[in-house]
Formats: sequence, structure tokens, C-alpha cells
Amino acid sequence: MPDIQNYSHPEVYGIDGTRNFYIDTKDHITLGVWHILPSNLIEKYGKNESSYEQLLSHGEPIIIYMHGNSGARANDIRIELYRKLRDINCHVIAVDYRSYADSTVVELDETGIVSDVMETFKWVYKRAKGAPIFGWGHSLGTGIGAHAFSLLEKENIYPSGLILEAPFNKISEAIREYSTTKVLRYCPWFDFFIIDPVIENGIVFDTEQNLKNAKVPVLILHAQDDIIIPYQLSENLYNYITTTRNSELTELVLYDAKYEFGHQFICRDQEIEKKIEKFIQNCLK
Repeated sequence: MPDIQNYSHPEVYGIDGTRNFYIDTKDHITLGVWHILPSNLIEKYGKNESSYEQLLSHGEPIIIYMHGNSGARANDIRIELYRKLRDINCHVIAVDYRSYADSTVVELDETGIVSDVMETFKWVYKRAKGAPIFGWGHSLGTGIGAHAFSLLEKENIYPSGLILEAPFNKISEAIREYSTTKVLRYCPWFDFFIIDPVIENGIVFDTEQNLKNAKVPVLILHAQDDIIIPYQLSENLYNYITTTRNSELTELVLYDAKYEFGHQFICRDQEIEKKIEKFIQNCLK
């Protein structure tokens, strides 16, 4: 992303009815966040930012968006998705983890990033007053979201659903399948020099283990022409977690390579709004 971004004025990115604000965490991290209002509330409340927090309890579904490794909440393709979620009358809470965008810059590890999402969820949960809260993770955000939501359940806080776009089953497998490392993975030193240091530095993101006993309904979306995270990792994740929990809680949608959605463009599925509305309705039943 360019060094200069106007996070304080999201309207310059063409998303009216959006408030920029900050959440302070218990470990003294400040997180940059956008709150995008549902379409049905924009005309009446869009220009009144003082009402945004109160509107989280209005009843519409709330989706916490957890982005991938590159860019930040102002990324163009993410804004496309925000608009589509807004148009099916969902609140969108787009958070930048520590060291991303205008959030506090500190050394990164899995524990810190996961706690950022947990604190964001609790901030929303306190204000939602019973309105359903969902998560949408993309790429690395799927590992972050799965870990955070599984830990929330252990605190008896139950999200309504989790959407995983282009997920992996565990970070070690994602590294092993990445295009630039795939040619090296058969070398005898590969794990020692490539995989082991990542895990030793606290980056595990084992989505299989995090979701295997979780009660949260999960919708997995993956394009078969994704060269960053191959769709087979979604299949592995789906097959694993459906053997350990109710298969009705988990759905896998694979997009044919002919659509050319790759790693980032599933939001351009002409039916994506209907898929998400159906998932939300099924979760709320």
C-alpha cells in the first residue's frame, strides 16, 4: 500500500456511510477501524457519526472483516466487498491488526494479532446487544479469525458464523504449497530452514485444530485457480473438521477456474450476495 492513506476520511474511497475510529486494547495497542453502515441506515444516519455505535444494536447482522497479509482496510478489492455486504444490509467492521495501516506498530506474532480480533469482537459484542455477529476472514485472516473465534467460544461468547475466503488448513501447509517454495519442499533441509523457524517464532495458525471442536457455523469459499493458497487446502480443512463436528455446520463452495477469481476476486461472484444472505439466514435459524 502507498505510505499515504486517508484512513480518517473513508468517503474519499467511495464508501459513504462509513466512520473511521480506533479501539484501544488491554495491552495498549491502538487499532484502526472502519464501520460501514448497512444500506438501509445510510440515508437517515450516514452523516451522523455519533449514532454509529448505537446503531450496532439496531438488529442488522454485523460482519467483522479480517483481511489478509498484504495491504490494509483501504484496499480496493476489500472496498468492493464492503459495498456488497453493505447492500445486503450488514454492518461491516473492518479492522487493521497491530502494525498494519495506522494501528500501533509493534513486533508481530500470532497471539497479538488474534487478541486484536478478539478485542474488536468484544467491543462490537458489548454494543450489539444481541444483534448477530459474523466474521469474514480472507487468506491469513482466515487463520486469525478461526483462532480468535475458537478462543471466544472458550469464554462462552458465541459468534453467529464465520466465512473463510481462501483459507488454509495450517500455516505450515500454506508455506509448503506457496508458489516460490513449492520447488524447494523436497529438499532435506526445507523444514529446518523454512517451516521450523516460522513455528518457533509463534506463527502456527492451525485452523484444523482451532475449528475441530468449535460450534460456530463455517462457510468456506475458494477459487480453483488460486495460486497463492491452493484450493486443496480448503478441501483438507473441510474434510478434517467435518469428521470432528456436525457436518451441517460446515459448507464448502469451490469456484471453477473459468471464473478467474484467483486469490482475491471471489467478491466479484455475481451470486455472492445471495450466498452470504443464505448463510446468514441458516445460521440465525
